Amino acid sequence: MYLLIYRGTKHLFSFYINSARKKIVIGGGEGDILFPDEMRECELVMRKEFNFEKKDYSWCLYPVAGVFKLNGKKISGGEIFEDSDVFSLQDFSFSFSPTSNLIPSMPDEPASRAGNTLVIDDEPTEFKNIEITYCGMHKTFVFRLGRKIVIGRKNADVPVAFDEVSSEHVVLEMNEKGVLFLNKGKNGTWVNGVRINNGILEEGKYRFSLAGRHEVTIKINKEKTSETFLAGALAPYFEQIENWLNQPVLFRNHPIILLSGESGSGKEVFAEFIHKTSGRNGAFVTYNAASIPETLAESELFGTSKGGFTGAEEHAGAFIQADGGTLFLDEIAEIPMNLQSKLLRVLEDWNVRKVGENGLGRKVDINLVLATNKDLESAVADQTFRKDLFYRISTLHIKIPPLREHPGDIIPLAKHLFRALSGRELAVEPDAAAKLESYSWPGNVRELKSVITRFAYTGKTILTASDLLF
Repeated sequence: MYLLIYRGTKHLFSFYINSARKKIVIGGGEGDILFPDEMRECELVMRKEFNFEKKDYSWCLYPVAGVFKLNGKKISGGEIFEDSDVFSLQDFSFSFSPTSNLIPSMPDEPASRAGNTLVIDDEPTEFKNIEITYCGMHKTFVFRLGRKIVIGRKNADVPVAFDEVSSEHVVLEMNEKGVLFLNKGKNGTWVNGVRINNGILEEGKYRFSLAGRHEVTIKINKEKTSETFLAGALAPYFEQIENWLNQPVLFRNHPIILLSGESGSGKEVFAEFIHKTSGRNGAFVTYNAASIPETLAESELFGTSKGGFTGAEEHAGAFIQADGGTLFLDEIAEIPMNLQSKLLRVLEDWNVRKVGENGLGRKVDINLVLATNKDLESAVADQTFRKDLFYRISTLHIKIPPLREHPGDIIPLAKHLFRALSGRELAVEPDAAAKLESYSWPGNVRELKSVITRFAYTGKTILTASDLLF
């Protein structure tokens, strides 16, 4: 989903909202989306809150400073912001859209387009991944230039263990145009029914037949540039996760991955990557332990059974909502101690029993991703986090380094963020590059995105040192 930002009739840029987000700050000094300097004091918070009437989450608006309006009426606080709504401040307006509405290098849009959602078929896209399926085994490989994947009988990324299949039967290599494939099998390879020795696979689904007998399905996926992320120096961490997910037998198909790192370092991006790479068809459900009152935490995690206690209504908690998909538990260190024991029991047998429910409960099949910006070992020592729960969740652990520890990513990431926001290319002058790379970035990638978002308001495409306020 995107938040489209207009000034008057001109579409300035689009802000991609991944499904893990629970809060977005617009304006102020350090918001996710910033206003020009002359409106720096204006601020509004968008917060995702549980709507008991709809039994689902809704975005609610809370103005901090400035006169914001929702559909022309002044916002006092707590109003629900839905797909068809528009909220505004002076000549700025904001609306939701399923598409990013990016039109690279276009002149000012006519007034008739203001506030509308446009479907742009030629929005820039990038190769995302390759999905390979053989005999019910499903593997996903992230797209990276020069990467090779071997399908064959021995020591292959995708093993097909039959005598008529060569040790390296098909080699796939990722390049700018797509995926180059090369048949190396002595008994040949058929692609969609035609015997072919080599070629380029672009976006789409292909049926390979090794030695004319063993069918392997290969799907090449793309995604919009505005939805992609730049791995950069973090690529080895993504590859490690990919390797884990491609070995489901090791975790009984229930991988538990712990992400730790400073606030703003990209834990939400990793969580979404895990969900997409897993190939699961279920939902990606998020639960932020720091944003839910302790009195509601148990029912929000595990659900409630109707009639289980006075006034109780049937409610599927986060675990049941994520069945068949991925559950992202953010700020795991904030889960109350009295719930940590119940969480540990669920992780042992994957049976979820609702509050007020009798019996064994319901078995769930999920990927579980947990995240924290705290040191859990210190929390164990302070007796605010259970030692046995820590041991259970810390087997597959990724420590995400802060942005200042991989400064070579700062300029490429800034350019990527600008292109994702505006659909245009960013040029960075040497003095600005030096300033970006020498800054400590206490807010990490989230802070960099705020800086680039503020610059996008100017309409310029050349970033100079004077455009950077730190």
